[in-house]
Amino acid sequence: MGKGQSERTDMSLKSFIMLDALAVLTSLDDRDALLISLGISLQEIFDLDRVDFYHCRLVPEQEHAEWQIKRTIRLAHRQITQESQWDEKNTLHSNSADFDPLLKNALYDLHSTVMDQNRLIRCLKINNHPYVLIDCLSKHSFKQADLRALRGMTRIYENHITLLNYSETDTLTGLLNRKTLERQFQKIMNQQKDAPLPHQQDTNSTSERRNQQEDDSYFLAVMDIDHFKRVNDQFGHIYGDEVLLLIAQLMQASFRSGDDLFRFGGEEFVVLMGPQVESSALLAVERFRQRVEQTQFPQVGQVTISIGFTRLLNFEILSTVLGRADEALYQSKSNGRNQVTIAPVDDISIHAHSPNNGSIELF
Repeated sequence: MGKGQSERTDMSLKSFIMLDALAVLTSLDDRDALLISLGISLQEIFDLDRVDFYHCRLVPEQEHAEWQIKRTIRLAHRQITQESQWDEKNTLHSNSADFDPLLKNALYDLHSTVMDQNRLIRCLKINNHPYVLIDCLSKHSFKQADLRALRGMTRIYENHITLLNYSETDTLTGLLNRKTLERQFQKIMNQQKDAPLPHQQDTNSTSERRNQQEDDSYFLAVMDIDHFKRVNDQFGHIYGDEVLLLIAQLMQASFRSGDDLFRFGGEEFVVLMGPQVESSALLAVERFRQRVEQTQFPQVGQVTISIGFTRLLNFEILSTVLGRADEALYQSKSNGRNQVTIAPVDDISIHAHSPNNGSIELF
């Protein structure tokens, strides 16, 4: 077989692999699974030694744009490693002196693919903002045909993510919707399924109970705008919608980029906070409540919000957690509104909100 015929056969094989990879890619709706699928496909098509995915987030309240990136997924040596939690030891800052110049070029030049011999970096975008950096290390130098194919595959990925965002977000506020809350909660429970259950621990040990509470946990807060019906009745639904939009913006400014923010329905919101100590999660919730209280809403003036807050255990279902947080929210409303109430996490409260004891009607 001649060299030209061999290259044509190779390209034909790659085309079939790409079509199969794209069929798999567009069937997925979990973002981590999407990236892993994309990475596996890139490795197979371009004979890569390694693929790294770096998630990007903008540092808030900076005069000049500064980005933080964190390697969340690595595919190398037939192994996949993942790291979901953002912390100082695994976060890179774009303005630091030791920041990889190739990563920096890809981060700030959104319309190009950065290449250096057998290394290639491409920035994936959502709404024209950096979302993920793909860092590919190949056994061979990249060809122009490879670059075109990689750009095409990543553009399809970007389009698919955009469609997912449309289906998962609330039209008015841009926050995640109620259906997505159920999926995100289940994903957290799946991640924690290997953690020891309470009956496997010594519940008589005060120090062990304290350690469990102080370890990094997930938290959920249910939030309800106080007297929102009065806002709609007095000022009209246009100003009511403006209040909802501003509340959503204050949420985005108050919580970490890794926390999930939801519009649960009407004037009700939910936040799922990623792994951290309880004091840190409570501080974020209280900071948000204060920001709402201190904001002057157009035409309406002052608006306040009541919040119910709870820690997630590793053996619960969503209705149980929402019921517990909702009862804490009810206490905030009953005690004068504009406050945060912490729901107790104990055997009594868990049993009270179990589906076997009837579901709680939210709000």
